[in-house]
Amino acid sequence: MKKLSPPIKIAVVDDDNMFLQMTARIVMLNVHENVISFRSSRDALSHIDEKDSANIILSDINMPEVSGLELLAWVKKKYPAKVCIMMSGDPTNEKSVRELGADGYLNKPFQAGELSALLHSFM
Repeated sequence: MKKLSPPIKIAVVDDDNMFLQMTARIVMLNVHENVISFRSSRDALSHIDEKDSANIILSDINMPEVSGLELLAWVKKKYPAKVCIMMSGDPTNEKSVRELGADGYLNKPFQAGELSALLHSFM
């Protein structure tokens, strides 16, 4: 498992605003790292191209316009050192995201402890 050097920045990407807020809050309260959130993959892509962008991307898979799978493929091609953790309510997506290079997978709904443990494994 790859370990990241501080400072750690975590981008949470989900088009469901309630789930986005809940996930970002879990990360802030349990991981105590800088968290930024995006309601679309397109907005996240713009941020990831910036110099001091997130080094962990926690993204939903099923989103309009640019899917989480497209986001994952783009990030891993352009920035392979970034950690990508994908989330989905469909457990059959895990194989696809692993084949695309995802570093982690969470099946929705998940427990706060599952998310925290997975994030801590990269720190």
